[in-house]
Amino acid sequence: MAVLYNVEPFKAMKILYQGAVDGFPEEDFARNEKERGIVLPQMLKRFLADYGYMTVNRLSSSVRMLHPNIMTRRVFRYGGDRELPLLILGRVGAFQVAISNEHAPDPEIFLLKQTPEQICILPSDDTVSEILKVMVCGVLLKCEGAEIVNDPQLAVRRLKENDVDLLKIPFEPRLRREYSICFSEELRTFTAAEFVNGELERFFFVRSEKFIAVK
Repeated sequence: MAVLYNVEPFKAMKILYQGAVDGFPEEDFARNEKERGIVLPQMLKRFLADYGYMTVNRLSSSVRMLHPNIMTRRVFRYGGDRELPLLILGRVGAFQVAISNEHAPDPEIFLLKQTPEQICILPSDDTVSEILKVMVCGVLLKCEGAEIVNDPQLAVRRLKENDVDLLKIPFEPRLRREYSICFSEELRTFTAAEFVNGELERFFFVRSEKFIAVK
């Protein structure tokens, strides 16, 4: 067996949940598409259909995707008379997450923040799949035996223990923050590397697939 590098969010969730799914029913998507014109990118629809009610989407109140019933469309004005139509999908921290291109396979996101004077709209290099990575890493850190390692010497030791080659961990240096997830098929362990501004920041190591119960 091998170490899988650059594990995509859906693969990681399938491993973590051992194939179990619990998401929003198809009727909800169909009704919102027909009555409200809410057509979701296939990647996001798949995520919500499989995992909308699971811990990956409800573990944290600060990072989550909305039910299509409460997703909203808004048109913002910028640069004078130009208009920017956005579909608000969820929340990351103090920001709402929105997209403008619903037909893209992996749409880039916009971050919206309400201030007393106005709504700030921040373009982002992140995409929907990057937000899903953040959510997966949030779940990993709630697993039994999860460990955060900042110390370089300890990190090297933990990497060797988990059969992970640091030089094989891919990342996208253009992103301000990037997570790269690895999985050892033999040891059944996850290793996630966090990069900030192209520099390695820390590692997460998870030695168990059992979740800490979240009420």
